[in-house]
Amino acid sequence: MPALTPLSGESLASVVPEGLDDTASSVEASPTRRGKKKYGFGKRFAYQQLRGWRPILSAHNAELFLLAAGTLLLALGIPILVAALGVKEYSVRYDNAGPMAGLSREQQQQAIWAAPDIGVVYDLAINVEERMEPPIYVVFELGDFHQNYRRYVRSYDGQQMHDGSPMPGMSACAPFRYQGATDDANDSLPENGAILPCGQIAHSFFNDSYALALNGQGLAIDDTNIAWSGDKDHLYGDVLPINYNIEPAYRGGNTSTVPLNQNEHWMVWQRPGGRTPVQKLYGKIDQPIPEGSSVQLTVSNKYNTYSFGGSKRVILSTNSWVGGRNMFFAGYLPCTGRALLFGCLVILRRIRSRIHLEAPSWYRG
Repeated sequence: MPALTPLSGESLASVVPEGLDDTASSVEASPTRRGKKKYGFGKRFAYQQLRGWRPILSAHNAELFLLAAGTLLLALGIPILVAALGVKEYSVRYDNAGPMAGLSREQQQQAIWAAPDIGVVYDLAINVEERMEPPIYVVFELGDFHQNYRRYVRSYDGQQMHDGSPMPGMSACAPFRYQGATDDANDSLPENGAILPCGQIAHSFFNDSYALALNGQGLAIDDTNIAWSGDKDHLYGDVLPINYNIEPAYRGGNTSTVPLNQNEHWMVWQRPGGRTPVQKLYGKIDQPIPEGSSVQLTVSNKYNTYSFGGSKRVILSTNSWVGGRNMFFAGYLPCTGRALLFGCLVILRRIRSRIHLEAPSWYRG
């Protein structure tokens, strides 16, 4: 077999076709390579390539953070807890009281339907154990009523409630755009039966009413200025309702005979509650209620919560700088305890480690 002779540089150059060069020369002749491709903010965010501050958590930093957090939460939690505990609140449930007591849900619903327009009227007592100073807020509460459900919240037409048009309302109001069982136009009614205000929120307008008395004397309930000023001045217009819950067989609740921006009970109802049970302001009492009093509550029970098993309650409550009686924000105190406890544990662990390192070998074992 003949031996292979290595090619010299000149021989190699003669083998390479004209126009091509060796690797080194081609690298030198090629343009400068581009750097790392730069993405926009969106891609860098999606690919987790944004620059971030990643501090190294040392024992000393952990101590400072936990002690500072515990002190801050303690400073917030104690005043909030004191304010919440200072609120006086008394309530009575009335959906299963009076003539409704002992009846099944079906029987209670039949009693509501058979009652006249004033509803089922009966009296209850609210026992006030401590003196209540004005303003005293009268609030009604609906249990198992979900006003934060998405389709319920979207079922309205803001332009219609402000300007009085369009008629009928937008499709989000369906099936409460027209008066009647089929939600279709009806030539026998004004505007072909189109409802103003349309939608499920307006359709389910609460229609129970209350009266209060103390020692045989009536307690006036002031229902002015219970709606947000922005709702009265900007959100709702001087628009008269049309075909709004006018037929008892198809109505879902109360109606209104005054312009929308003048019916404050309606405006309060139109602002959906964010949680369950739903609480709505009914009015205010501007005189004190003495300690040990028994406030007589006269209820006109008309609103049908029996179909879904919802409860109804009337609440008398005072107020504080953090609002009503709400123990949610008092949860700062348990967080305070945990932060201070962990901070002390980190300090003790650090002291113990330092003692262990500085001790002689015979002590360290």
